Order: sequence, then C-alpha cells, then structure tokens
Amino acid sequence: MTTERRRAPRKKIISIEKIGRWGQLTYNHKLECGHVDVRKRAATSEEIACMWCLRAEEQAAELKKLTAPPIQSVFYDDNLAEEETRIEKTRAAIAARIGVPMEAVDVAAEDVNGVLVIRSAVVYLSARDISRLAGE
Repeated sequence: MTTERRRAPRKKIISIEKIGRWGQLTYNHKLECGHVDVRKRAATSEEIACMWCLRAEEQAAELKKLTAPPIQSVFYDDNLAEEETRIEKTRAAIAARIGVPMEAVDVAAEDVNGVLVIRSAVVYLSARDISRLAGE
C-alpha cells in the first residue's frame, strides 16, 4: 500500500471533515480533484496522495487496451461516383424512351477491373404500359 501511495499523484486538500463518534472517528479529506480520502487521522500537510486518481489512471489504461482499433474508412473513388451517375443517366434515358417510370427500369452493372460495365437491363411493364406500347 505504501508503494502505491508513492505512485499516486499528490493533490491539495480543500477541506477535512470529522465523521463519527469517539473511538470510531474518521477524517474525510476532500481533495482538489473531487475525490475524498478517508483516514483515521487528519493530515497535517497541505497535499496528500490521491489513491482514487491513481486507480482512475490505471483503469483508463486498461480500458484503452480493450477498445477496438479505429475502423479504416473505405476508400471512395471519384471515378466510381461518375460511373454510378452514368449508369443512373442510362437508366433514366431508357425509362424516358419507353415512357415508363424510372423505378420500372433495373440496370445490372458489373465491376470489371475497377470499371462498372453495364451487362443488362430489365424493364418491368404494367398491363397498361404493354397495351400502350402495343398500340391497343
């Protein structure tokens, strides 16, 4: 315990409060850090070692070891954003040409060597769209 007290940071005593009755007296030393050190005798010095600060430092070190490493942010390629925009424009052009809502067009793209290439497109037609396109 004495070696731990030597390692503990020294803090200034703000106040000392006498607690208990005769034979069971304790002295609560309120420290500048906000901790309270309970002792059998009142300290005569202006500063005492704060064991709670020492414990807090040790626990902080333990918690730091337990935390997960930061997640690496995903590399965002500007070219990918441009390719996705191109695919959405193609989807919009198909929908406009056929005269259907954009939600009815599904474009399938594949990553080929880091470049998005359109492989196919599927257009979902309602009965009404089929009749309209067939000229009925």
